[in-house]
Amino acid sequence: MAGTVPRYDSCRYCQERFAQISGPGRKKEYCSLDCRGKAQREREGRLGRQQRSALPLGRRIAEDLQALAAALLEAEYDARPLKELLGHAREVMREVDHYTAAAVQDGRNQGMSWEQVAEAAQLSATTARTRWPEGRVKERLKRRAAERAVLRQPAAALVDGPDTAEGSPQSQAAERASAKLASALSHLHRASDLTIREVAGQTSLSPSYISRILSGERTPQWTVVATLAELFGGEPDELRVLFESAHGLVAPARHAMPDAVARLQAALRGLHLAAGRPQSGVIRKASHGTLSTQAIGEILAGVMVPGWEQTAALVTALGGWPADVRPLWEAVHYTFLLCTDPDEGPRQLSAAPPETD
Repeated sequence: MAGTVPRYDSCRYCQERFAQISGPGRKKEYCSLDCRGKAQREREGRLGRQQRSALPLGRRIAEDLQALAAALLEAEYDARPLKELLGHAREVMREVDHYTAAAVQDGRNQGMSWEQVAEAAQLSATTARTRWPEGRVKERLKRRAAERAVLRQPAAALVDGPDTAEGSPQSQAAERASAKLASALSHLHRASDLTIREVAGQTSLSPSYISRILSGERTPQWTVVATLAELFGGEPDELRVLFESAHGLVAPARHAMPDAVARLQAALRGLHLAAGRPQSGVIRKASHGTLSTQAIGEILAGVMVPGWEQTAALVTALGGWPADVRPLWEAVHYTFLLCTDPDEGPRQLSAAPPETD
């Protein structure tokens, strides 16, 4: 219309003034397609940097898959009934589906296009986009977190329950901890140069019972563990978490931050002891370079509280299972986890069961 004064706005990217469009429809925010493209690329770059700094969604699911696959293998070795074997297989398949969705989301977070995702998944781009949209993946992982929270109830509430049955993931975690505890005591015993009979002479234990403890056939009471550790010249506190885990008490209480850190560090030192206290260079090589020798030394010395990726790498390098240690790490990083995985909270730790010999 004649006499109409054009409206001007500032470009959101270059801040230059430009003539705004008139009439209905969405108003322009950029002076040109070039500025619009540059702004979009910068946004994607910032988002990518933020998302790459977070732990991959698939990492934790893969760790749980390790435990589920181990349960299936153990059931197969024990020649369990077909119904039980197929039940384990269904759990593995369901977790594989969760992992696939999480891995795709990790790829998208790293800037992969749907065409690249489709090529990796051997699907069409349309099928990949339809199967794994971000909103659906997040909802799926949220439901999974809720399901895992139910499975990770306090140990006291699971007594005689299905999750404490022989061959269950909780039972297998306790068996692994018992073996590590025996390895740690055995290493201390060898370093002490004491014979079994000399140990028996300085304690109220029989030589046969000491042999069974050191071989992993028996998991003794804490007073026995502490007595043997001190007699062998070790630190009982380094074995406390292994002892609790060996009794199925892997779910930590909601400790104050210093206590939670101390428990995590004790667990890591216990695994280090169980592995025969290998040198930092050996551990670094076993971690495939994920950990530096300096970081390993600082973690084991209690100088540095590791992130989860470092914790998992160290545990694996020491022959442990990251999933067994994760509850302790979660207790340390509880506030952080509430923001990223709100359905998984702290778990209560109950007292150790009495021993029967």
